[in-house]
Amino acid sequence: MHFQQELAHVYQFKLFTDLSMSRLPILQGSMDAFVQKLSADREADSQTLIHTEQCFEALAQYLIHFSDLFKDQDFSDSEEYAEWEQGLEEHMSKLLDGDVEPACDLGQLELGKLDPEHLRDFLGWFVLRETSDADVLHAYANVLIGWIEFMHARDWLNQSEYLGFSEILADVGPASERTARVSQVLFHFVRSGTGVSPRLRAQRFSRFVEGHARASVIEKGALHFNFENQGEAIGPVMLPQVVLNLIEVGDVFDIELGLRGDSWVMVDVGPVYPQCVYVEVEEYQGLDKLS
Repeated sequence: MHFQQELAHVYQFKLFTDLSMSRLPILQGSMDAFVQKLSADREADSQTLIHTEQCFEALAQYLIHFSDLFKDQDFSDSEEYAEWEQGLEEHMSKLLDGDVEPACDLGQLELGKLDPEHLRDFLGWFVLRETSDADVLHAYANVLIGWIEFMHARDWLNQSEYLGFSEILADVGPASERTARVSQVLFHFVRSGTGVSPRLRAQRFSRFVEGHARASVIEKGALHFNFENQGEAIGPVMLPQVVLNLIEVGDVFDIELGLRGDSWVMVDVGPVYPQCVYVEVEEYQGLDKLS
């Protein structure tokens, strides 16, 4: 009889928990619940759990420091601003000494504040700024897909919201993996000498152009760029066809080019962003980056 009473209490507690969890949680709570679900899943491997925790930590950093969800602080007077400035200086000093970890708790931010465009920006911009490892991009995309399905199954996302998030991830996930590979291959291409012909190796650069450049034309084994700060097309830049096959018109490169004789060559290259994220300012209908 005592055992049956305990069983009844367990059932009532589970029912209460299920009812509570059916209500819309805070964003941090939905992440924590997904991690707990994976931790309890015997079929989930440890690497999946690691990637999930890393992905959520990075997503929180993006939302806190770069998204439109946390507004800049307003100061009522100069004394308050001076206090904030001193605190920032102390924080930077501790950060340089390795004593401070970036804040990544989203507090009481409501789940409903999250927009599909935040996930597009996160995968296609923020993560690509940090790494050119396509495997990491692939793992993070899978984490986000699993998380969205988890929330939909618990009615935390309705059908329309679920489809909105799913469509964005289906778009930006493969595109980000592709541009990560482009960035990685071009990094090694530049470090190996960019295939400069012997006739050019002794020549000095006569001009440099650097910044964010959009791939405008891909033809005849070469790539042409439009720089945001230049009123002219720059190119052609000769590249191996296997690399050109990975690039799409509209991709944006953080790049430096040098002119040797009549030929443009890559001097340095950083992240490469897919067109679906880094669109022209007048075309962009998404979210503002705060930094």
